[in-house]
Amino acid sequence: MPVPVPVKFPFPFPNPATPDLGCFVRRKHELETEPFNVHVEFQPSIDQPQLRQQVYFRVLCGKAAHFQRALVLMTFDANIPPQVLQNFPPDFVLGGDFTPSPSEWFRYPMQTGTRFYWFFGQHRDPAAGGWQPDAFAGHTYDIYDNGTLSTVYYDDTGVDKDMNDLILEVAVVRRDQPDIIVVADGQLEVFARFEKEALPRLRDRRTKGIG
Repeated sequence: MPVPVPVKFPFPFPNPATPDLGCFVRRKHELETEPFNVHVEFQPSIDQPQLRQQVYFRVLCGKAAHFQRALVLMTFDANIPPQVLQNFPPDFVLGGDFTPSPSEWFRYPMQTGTRFYWFFGQHRDPAAGGWQPDAFAGHTYDIYDNGTLSTVYYDDTGVDKDMNDLILEVAVVRRDQPDIIVVADGQLEVFARFEKEALPRLRDRRTKGIG
């Protein structure tokens, strides 16, 4: 006799260690800079309208003589001012008391609904002083089959404006819920017959204690 093969269903909520963005589609814009140290990703967006998403991020590289870090936080809206938010305990800290070096990917669990993801770039002179906000932040923005990728650039003191002191990648991956089981043709009619013919017998057997 043939050995029964167990039925395997796809896992509905994938959570790979690296962002599964799929194939590159196009670059939406080149480097755009802002005169502050904050980068924000928000969902849903015009390029990622799905309410269900997962955000990944990592240090790509950096060429700073100073120590560099980025504080990462997630909020449900944009009502908390950044000057207040950056005093909250961060969800993640990228970098730290060392010059920039690549990191592994970090990620939030899958989220549903409106979310804002904040990345505060900061630097510290190892010879003296505490952490200071970076002078500039900027990012390029690419669209993929299954999400978007921002490459985020920070300039520490703003003297040379080279925008390469700390470089992050932030990926937003689409997490559509798949149709795991397609309803069989005619199943509703079968349910109707079952409710009419079989369900009364089951109820009667239960009342009488018959197995």
